[in-house]
Amino acid sequence: MRRRRFLALASAAGSTALAGCTIEAASESERGQGPTITLEPVVEGVTFPTGLAFLPNGDHLVADRFGVVMRHTGGGLVERPFLDLRDRIDLDPEGEKGLIGMTLHPEFANNHKFCIRYSAPRREWMDESRSHTAVLSEFEATADLTGVVPDSERIVLEIPEPGAQHNAGDVAFGPDGYLYTSLGDGQRSDLDEKATGEDTFWWYEQGTAAQNTEDNLLGGILRIDPDDPSGDREYGIPSDNPLVGEPGREEYYAWGLRNPFRISFDGEDLYVGDVGEHIRESVYLVEAGDNCGWPVLEGSSCSPPAPLGQSLADNPLNVFNPKTWQTQVNRISPYKVCPTPDGSSRGFRTPIVEYLRPGSRAVTGGFVYHGDRIPELQGQY
Repeated sequence: MRRRRFLALASAAGSTALAGCTIEAASESERGQGPTITLEPVVEGVTFPTGLAFLPNGDHLVADRFGVVMRHTGGGLVERPFLDLRDRIDLDPEGEKGLIGMTLHPEFANNHKFCIRYSAPRREWMDESRSHTAVLSEFEATADLTGVVPDSERIVLEIPEPGAQHNAGDVAFGPDGYLYTSLGDGQRSDLDEKATGEDTFWWYEQGTAAQNTEDNLLGGILRIDPDDPSGDREYGIPSDNPLVGEPGREEYYAWGLRNPFRISFDGEDLYVGDVGEHIRESVYLVEAGDNCGWPVLEGSSCSPPAPLGQSLADNPLNVFNPKTWQTQVNRISPYKVCPTPDGSSRGFRTPIVEYLRPGSRAVTGGFVYHGDRIPELQGQY
């Protein structure tokens, strides 16, 4: 598959270029510390890239948080936007709102459909306390793949967002053909205000966006079928979603996440990068029905936070990042049990890796590499 030929980075820090990775030769002493990676520009001239897709004709689509999807060919970036949403997005240049996710339909080669996540102004039917609207839309590309069919937008899902931050916003089709999208808690964890003094169990008594699966669609991963609208909805609910027939919103696949900025699949494995609050950054291997614990947990630590290492096994896992070999990253147990007010216990899914976050080195997610250009990264996330 073409996308496996290089690692493309969609920066969440305002980079103006997408980069591909190559590996340089390293000495024997350096090999023990991992490979040396260099970055080569692939696409330049994008303000704030948030997504990358590979078209069947070899072109690339690059999503820009400022509201456009650009097309990149062998000759460079095409000046005219492939898709222009600047007339309908709610953009916060210094925050997280904007065009924040993009993925091609599994049958794109035949139906030319693709999905976009973007922030829109608050709808009239929403409470005035809402900040904006999280929109999941489907578009259709033209037959020559140079743009979008006019008026082809089909709004699949709209979600009231309480805050301007913690929007997450990734979209990906799984191997099952269903669409997965990530939602943050919308800044509705009340962590700083509530988790003080002896009020340790506030999250059980009052609930939060990420733990409330009945009244909102925030703080989790949703799984829907955009190809099978049902009733007054523009999507269907897979029959094996974990809350089908149970209390809670049936769209949920997993919950208890703070800001799951990026998700990716490796076969049937779903990886989620969740941005932490004060102490830890986490990567989860998520399964149906998982509760990842936020804000009861930050990473693997029960609230109030405990020092990194308290519940970690002595099995270091190297992760490629700017301070790879100085960063403490460990494998941890799959479930963490936290106490409850009545003395019972409750288990939560914990990260497969986590690391400290000095300087706000937020995790944004990644991919498991299966290319042949960098053998040392084979099978690594």
